[in-house]
Amino acid sequence: MHLYRPTFSFTIPSIHDGRQLECRVYLPRHFENIESTPPRRTQGAIFAHPYASLGGSYDDPVVGFIGGELQHAGFIVGTFNFRGAGGSEGQTSWTSKPELGDYTSFYGFMLYYLNALKSVQEFSEGDQDRGIDLILGGYSYGSMIASNVPTLDVMIDLFRPGLGTGSVSPGTPINRIFREARKIAAATIPGSVATRVEDRDDEGLRASTLISYLLVSPLLPPVSSFLTVFTTLSVDVGDRSAQARPARPADQLSAHRTLALFGDDDTFTSVGKLRRWSAELSRMPHSQFRGCEIEGAGHFWREDGVEQEAREILREWLRGYT
Repeated sequence: MHLYRPTFSFTIPSIHDGRQLECRVYLPRHFENIESTPPRRTQGAIFAHPYASLGGSYDDPVVGFIGGELQHAGFIVGTFNFRGAGGSEGQTSWTSKPELGDYTSFYGFMLYYLNALKSVQEFSEGDQDRGIDLILGGYSYGSMIASNVPTLDVMIDLFRPGLGTGSVSPGTPINRIFREARKIAAATIPGSVATRVEDRDDEGLRASTLISYLLVSPLLPPVSSFLTVFTTLSVDVGDRSAQARPARPADQLSAHRTLALFGDDDTFTSVGKLRRWSAELSRMPHSQFRGCEIEGAGHFWREDGVEQEAREILREWLRGYT
């Protein structure tokens, strides 16, 4: 199973500089059948593509088969094109900071989109116990960016000024992302009472959301260092960039439920480095990190049988959400 046809295709601006990014949302089957019962929690996943300058886009086949497994497991799957990929505006940067802003923008969209769906379902069913599961994922370059996004607390603080009722004007990228999240949420459950972004409960969102990570063919130094010009990644949002100071990826990947899939024949990162990285994260106190090495798999997952093995490991990991 692969991602086939998106339910929604749209654009949002990057909070880095307002460049328009192509986005897609794929709904799982239970949203197509209103008679079926949706999961107790509202579940979504972001899966980002490899390096745009080498042809990466959200049409990448690895994005397709990983996304297909997520969708089949009941997750709302979101993908987007980084700047310079597909029809997204701009060009690939030398530092990856603009791309981190792109991912953070779509993260914000998915966070408030899922929260809007949760609110609609709570209202219609009289159920106030729903929560949100959001997987932050990516393949190759996409996994590197996903590992460096702001924490949930920082995300909520970063997006709080987007109301358009205070110091931030309605035309800002953050406000436009909010409006798009509300619009797509209303289209997802037709006839529902659309939630008002202005009335959202940030503290409730903070308390009800569980973040996890899914990394496929992760990039490690020195390749990752070349792609960031040996600088620390941080989100640049003008005068609010200080609010988005990055957490250490190792801390985030160990503190949250994380699955990393990699092969022992990766041409970009040696298996020795991947093994050491995986072992170090697994040994951190109270670690929730799980690294899975697949014999014979290269960076592009084209070898005989390796895609199926990756699918089976991912299915087993996703069963932990049901």
